[in-house]
Amino acid sequence: MPKLLIFLLLSVVSSFTPTLLSPLRSLPHAVRRESVAARSPFQIRRSFLQAEPSLEEIENLSFKGKGGGGKRGGEKGEVAAKAVSPTTLAPETDFYEGPPAITECLIPTISILTVIGIIPAIASYSRQAWVRYKITSRRIRVTSGFGGKDMAEIVYPDIVEIRSVKRLLGDGDFVFFLKDGAKFEMRNVPKYEETREYILELVPEGVKEKYMKEGQIAR
Repeated sequence: MPKLLIFLLLSVVSSFTPTLLSPLRSLPHAVRRESVAARSPFQIRRSFLQAEPSLEEIENLSFKGKGGGGKRGGEKGEVAAKAVSPTTLAPETDFYEGPPAITECLIPTISILTVIGIIPAIASYSRQAWVRYKITSRRIRVTSGFGGKDMAEIVYPDIVEIRSVKRLLGDGDFVFFLKDGAKFEMRNVPKYEETREYILELVPEGVKEKYMKEGQIAR
């Protein structure tokens, strides 16, 4: 009798077991369907292709993304730093700054004894008062005009040809031909020999070679 009761009890329990276990079995599927619906298409594809990355992998990726971890990131950072860094230029130095040579006033001053020489004398004195030459390691500047209000400036790379002539008292005249076809003149430049050598060291090599062949005009 007891054995029969135990057998009946086991039969009843076994008949209800699929019903009791079915919600538990369907629960993971419901959760999985809900999580799949909440994910984006990109995340769904990623879940099928590979497992979710660990926290350590995410930290490594973020560290490399800042450009400081991997070798390629470091090289890119160095290249960017080189591209941004400005070109270092040597400081500009002055060679001469002042008026034309005073020798240009000698002959006009002597000619004042005649009526005709008054006008050239006034012109030469005006140049002494208002004209200023400035020769530096980067440029040549001439300030002129009434009251010295006009200014013209050139840089050495723009020069394509030079012509010059030496005067009797040590000064000289220069004419510079530029890339755009313009001419830049300087009359009665003091210390002609020293100024010529200084300028020739700063102009392009082809300009210097051409000047040495035919640039200096002899009187």
